[in-house]
Amino acid sequence: MSSFASAHGDSTSAQAPAGATSGQILVKPVPWQLESKFKMMTVLKPAPLIAANATLEQDKATILRCWLDMGGEDDILRRKYMAVDSGWSMRDEPSDDVSEWFGVTVEGGRVTGLQWDEQGLTGTIPAEIGALSALIGLDLSHNKLNGAIPPTIGALFSLKRLDLGRNSLSGVIPHSFSNLLNLEYLYLLDNNLSNDQNQYFKNKQQVQDFLNSLWRPQTIRLLNY
Repeated sequence: MSSFASAHGDSTSAQAPAGATSGQILVKPVPWQLESKFKMMTVLKPAPLIAANATLEQDKATILRCWLDMGGEDDILRRKYMAVDSGWSMRDEPSDDVSEWFGVTVEGGRVTGLQWDEQGLTGTIPAEIGALSALIGLDLSHNKLNGAIPPTIGALFSLKRLDLGRNSLSGVIPHSFSNLLNLEYLYLLDNNLSNDQNQYFKNKQQVQDFLNSLWRPQTIRLLNY
């Protein structure tokens, strides 16, 4: 019996694995001893937030569903428009052209803007809104929206302006917002969000500093009990 084995009370003879050479010290893996305090480290591979739209027709269908899901009326969406000399007016007939729909901006064959503030919208923000992959501006402020902010908004990688202020939104600001690297304006004030007190940022540096503070490692996480 070797002196190493004797010193550690090993009553069995250690046999070197095939290929070991004389003089090598072979150490068996030590069992993890902290299972009572920690769960194992897990590699997380988050699924894509949402499938992105690729065409104007897809954007059109998404917009209609989102508007109706938030309590908007189909007739308002298709007929209301801003007249240059008289403010908001109603067309005689509803339009099927998404570029003429209320609050919708279309550029380069895609929907790039939604301005639906102060429309009495209710319920929760549909997760499907995150499929509008060309969106640059999104304004749902001054409505009666409630519930959590959908993490899918974090899939709007082109977004520069986001205003969800003056609703009744609750929960936390999603960590997925850290994906919004082009965001330059963020207004979330006058809701019931819990993970930050200052939720109004009007320049890109302020916005990005805030979004960086939301980031948490998503690939490797040590979970305590």
